[in-house]
Amino acid sequence: MGSYSSKGTFEPDELGALKSVFDELTSQPWFDASEEARESFAKYLFETFPAVTFDPVKHRSIIEASARMFYTRG
Repeated sequence: MGSYSSKGTFEPDELGALKSVFDELTSQPWFDASEEARESFAKYLFETFPAVTFDPVKHRSIIEASARMFYTRG
């Protein structure tokens, strides 16, 4: 997911949950498969959900809606 520096420190389970959502959504047929889209989406996740704020159950639908809005194949 690139090298992005956050103000907090992610716990392994937080990173795992973020990666799981990233992997799931970027593998969907509607997701733009370009490297630029994947990198931008990863950056969005880190910027929107800094360490200790991400709740995969609570935020999953918001993340998918954003991904569909901004990263759908053209």
